[in-house]
Amino acid sequence: MSDQEKDFERFIADQLREAGMKFATQKALAGLAPDFIVYAPDGRQFIVEVKNWDFPGLTTEASRQAQHYQEAVKADGAFVVIPGLKRNSPSKGVVTLDGLVPALRAEFETTKTRSNPPEATKVDKFVFAAMPFAPQYEDVFFIAMRYAAEQAGAVCVRVDRREFQGSVVDEIQRLIRKSVAVFVDLSEAKPNVLYETGYAHALKKPCIHICSTPLEKVPFDVHQWKTTKYHRGQTHKLGKELAQRLKEVLA
Repeated sequence: MSDQEKDFERFIADQLREAGMKFATQKALAGLAPDFIVYAPDGRQFIVEVKNWDFPGLTTEASRQAQHYQEAVKADGAFVVIPGLKRNSPSKGVVTLDGLVPALRAEFETTKTRSNPPEATKVDKFVFAAMPFAPQYEDVFFIAMRYAAEQAGAVCVRVDRREFQGSVVDEIQRLIRKSVAVFVDLSEAKPNVLYETGYAHALKKPCIHICSTPLEKVPFDVHQWKTTKYHRGQTHKLGKELAQRLKEVLA
C-alpha cells in the first residue's frame, strides 16, 4: 500500500469519526479483509474499499468490484472510494472521498433490517499473492485470488496492502512463511514476482502459477512450472479455476 493510499484511508477514518459512524478496519470477514466495515445503527454492514485508480473505464471496474465485495461477504452494501473521481455514482457503489459519508447516510436512512449479521472473525490461514502491482491486474487480486482464498477459508494477502514497520523484503518473507500457499502471476515476468516465487519454492510452499502474457518472456528455468494461462476480463472464470487448484494443493 502506498503512502498516498494510507493518507486517503486516514482521511476517510477521520470523516467517519466526525460523522459519528461506527467502523472497523482490516477485519477479516468471509475470507476478505476490506479497508473498512461501517456499521449502521440497526446493525447493517457496509464495505468500503479505497482505490487510488486512474485509468479508462475505472467507474465500471470499481462498480463491479463493489458488487463483488457485497456478494462475497453478504454485506448490505459496498462502496469503492476513488479520490480522483469527478462524479459520484452511489447507486453503482462508486464515490469520491467527500461523497462517501453522504452515501452511507442515505443507506442508513433506508428501512431494510438485518438479522444476525456475521461477526468479523480472526482468520489464521493466508494465501500470499505474488503479482505485478498495476491497475490492470487489480481485478485478478480482488475478484479472482481473493475469491479463491475465501473458498478455502483463507485470506489472500499482498504486501502492498499491508501496514508494517521495517524492511519490505522481511515482510514479504514473513508473509510467505506464514502462508499455506502462494498465488503467482508471472505476467510480464516482474523481478519482484520472480524473487517472491523463488523464495516460496525454496520453502516448498504450494505455488499456483498463472500468466496473461507470453510465457516466452519469462526466464527459461521457469518454463517447467505448471502455469495456467488466463485472459484479462475473465477474472470470474479465473477465480473458479484458482479455487479448484487451491483445493487440490491443500488436500
